[in-house]
Amino acid sequence: MRCLIIKRNKDEKDNESINTQDFKTHFKIDWGRQGSVFVGYIVIILGYYGIIANTMLFNQYGDWISFTEMDKTILIWTYTTYTNSFFLSAILLFLVCFFLTYKEDIPHYGIRASIWLVPILVVEGFIFYFSMFGFNLEPFRLQFIHSEGYFNILILLGLTLSGSLTGMKLKQWAVRKKEKYYTKTV
Repeated sequence: MRCLIIKRNKDEKDNESINTQDFKTHFKIDWGRQGSVFVGYIVIILGYYGIIANTMLFNQYGDWISFTEMDKTILIWTYTTYTNSFFLSAILLFLVCFFLTYKEDIPHYGIRASIWLVPILVVEGFIFYFSMFGFNLEPFRLQFIHSEGYFNILILLGLTLSGSLTGMKLKQWAVRKKEKYYTKTV
């Protein structure tokens, strides 16, 4: 959201012509709550699958492999890559959900924004699968017919909720500690 604030000099009258050179202009971008949600989503969209791609597209000798030689299920069942990537993608998801909720005054807004990351990640996996291997029904079969697909959704939902609830509880603890400190000094 952009706000343009124009201040008028005090000696100008309303019915006189306005000289634009006498105006002071200030540009301010107020990102507010939506800006941090947008940044958090961008970090997840680029970082989550970026970590998976950069750790999983190597063979056992450390050589870069083509995406046509990789296991196609890692785009749909991302939990299978957590151990090989040292849980970096899971930690990234947890931290983004933590910060989305911690910065909110009303924690339910952060929890809701964090839960929306789960369908975004599932759809992003479909988009990557379609762009890499062409359009077919295989990702839908992997996600919704196999139990691993539902297990993946439960793990993603668990990561987002645990990150969000941790952020909410830490924010409540910090507010209580701050209130306790200020009531002692007053």
